[in-house]
Amino acid sequence: MTSSDKTPPLTEWLREWQQSGDDRLDNRLLEALYMELRRVAAQRLARESQATVTPTELVHETWLRLKPPNTPIADRNSFLRIASVAMRHLLIDQARERLSQKRHGVMQTITVSLAENGVQQHALDDTQLLDLDRALDALASGHPRVAEAVVLRAFAGLDLHELADALRVSLATAKRDLAFGRAWLAATLKDPA
Repeated sequence: MTSSDKTPPLTEWLREWQQSGDDRLDNRLLEALYMELRRVAAQRLARESQATVTPTELVHETWLRLKPPNTPIADRNSFLRIASVAMRHLLIDQARERLSQKRHGVMQTITVSLAENGVQQHALDDTQLLDLDRALDALASGHPRVAEAVVLRAFAGLDLHELADALRVSLATAKRDLAFGRAWLAATLKDPA
């Protein structure tokens, strides 16, 4: 048996799972993808100052939101994009919940990084996180790939090489998309008119 024979046929499983919703396949997929999803969740939550969920909880909540996925899954990369969006929405929903409870004196923050090297980070409180979410939706209406690049970078913590691979673009294009996304978001969030 070669090493490629040991690798699960993820693309095939993902397509079958999407079409059939078979629970046995669901369990195999979760087992095959769990460590990668947990890595993404841990990276995301490591930058959060007062995390309200653990990486394991974020993975499980994300997985529940993906059952059954409505967006077509072409391969592993498209699945990770869908999972990143689900993680983003989960964190946004938590921010909305915290704001609705209006707990004065307790400010939750989440840190996002859009820098090419992942070092530059910005701490956002719940209100700013919701503003970022609205700005990302606006960016997606005119520049969907750029918005997707920003989401994958900020919420899934993908590095530039992973980002280029996930979007199926060159490294230079991924850098340009992030630079444009950073500039667009900075202008939009600075002037909320």
